[in-house]
Amino acid sequence: MSTHIPDEELSLFAMDPESLSQQRRGEIERHTSSCAECGASFDFYLVTEEDLRDPLVWQPLNSPCPPMISEYARRCEAEDAEADRLLEPYMENAAKAAWDDISNRREFQTGGVVRRLNARAHAIVASEPLAALTFADLAQAIASVLPDHTYPSNNVYELRGTAWKERANALLRLGKLDEALESLKRADRAYGYVRSSGFGLATVELVRAAVYYQKDELAIAAVHAELAEAGYAFIGMQEHRMKAVLLRGQIRYEALEYETASAIFQQLMEYGEEVGDAGWIARGAYCRGACELKRGKLSDAAMLFNTALVIFRETGPASERISTEWGLARVVLDSGNASEALPRLRAVVTAFEELGMVMDAAVAGLDVADALLVLAQQEQIAQIAAHSYRVLSKAGVVTGALTALAYLKETASHRRVKPKVIDRVRTFLRRTERDPELVFVPPLDTSD
Repeated sequence: MSTHIPDEELSLFAMDPESLSQQRRGEIERHTSSCAECGASFDFYLVTEEDLRDPLVWQPLNSPCPPMISEYARRCEAEDAEADRLLEPYMENAAKAAWDDISNRREFQTGGVVRRLNARAHAIVASEPLAALTFADLAQAIASVLPDHTYPSNNVYELRGTAWKERANALLRLGKLDEALESLKRADRAYGYVRSSGFGLATVELVRAAVYYQKDELAIAAVHAELAEAGYAFIGMQEHRMKAVLLRGQIRYEALEYETASAIFQQLMEYGEEVGDAGWIARGAYCRGACELKRGKLSDAAMLFNTALVIFRETGPASERISTEWGLARVVLDSGNASEALPRLRAVVTAFEELGMVMDAAVAGLDVADALLVLAQQEQIAQIAAHSYRVLSKAGVVTGALTALAYLKETASHRRVKPKVIDRVRTFLRRTERDPELVFVPPLDTSD
């Protein structure tokens, strides 16, 4: 049995969401957020929402689905089926698609192929950003040669805008931030031709906010995150709105506005409770726990981390579970019990390394160094730094992070490590994730 949302429900969700129960609306929105195919289909229905109300475009009929839309839907369905057949040899091999130059082959120049390529890019961008970029580039190249009148109401521009947006998303993951911003400008221009482009424009704002967040331009990032949140709220996309709320909270956290960030993350918990989604409760609890930890409210932080951990242990993902265990270990350390925190932190480092999350492992290793410093075991700090250096180097990390860890190792070898030294290296490792070109400069003053 198919696990996809039926087309008639996707259509109702886009055009008359109140006809569905709140529970079903939440289920559909969560599914379309994670399923690229249903998400692409929903985009189509959403684009036509305003058109249905415009008598200059559609003749009012008693039928709930005007013939022109039915014809459009059938045409897209046929294109998508043909695209599935054509793209079958390529969906797991982006390099082959580029090598075979499918964008210049006439049989591939259809809206269905663009939709499928966009959906594939979206589905794999987190795990395979380079392949996602290839698929997005192919989608953009094909969409650009489709005639402007391919679909009614300028809807070919929806395909073009989505291709540029997916390209920007992949570039963001690859750290090519200026190129990502240029692609987002092109997405804006394309969506500007679409009669009902609220979803696309809101998503562009969300990606743009993420780009500026990665560039550490937090004030600008906050503006775009708020625009994305407002856009999603206007079209009733609450699940997507929460993604904008999450990013807005993360921006405030990075700006050291922990009280404000905590209040924002509380919205995630409240939303999760309202729709019965434990995942949002866990994410909100974890993020709030991180804020309260920074504020020194250790009891509150422990309670929130435990709330998140119960859910993450049952539902995952493993990375979130480990991060929450890391938060609890840090609570123990900040409570003054370094000897109890040390084995917990070491377990976190090992777990991150097993998942291949080497930078998180290195940062957690600095918390191990904090515990060792309290326990007056500086020689072991040198070992931790050397281990993290080897792990990052083996993983192909060639940024200034290696220089920072080498500095920590050398300092610990001479028993000159102070809390300020560890904090400087920790801050640098986090920043170099966003800016790989950053150069590490040792602190001039390491006194407490």
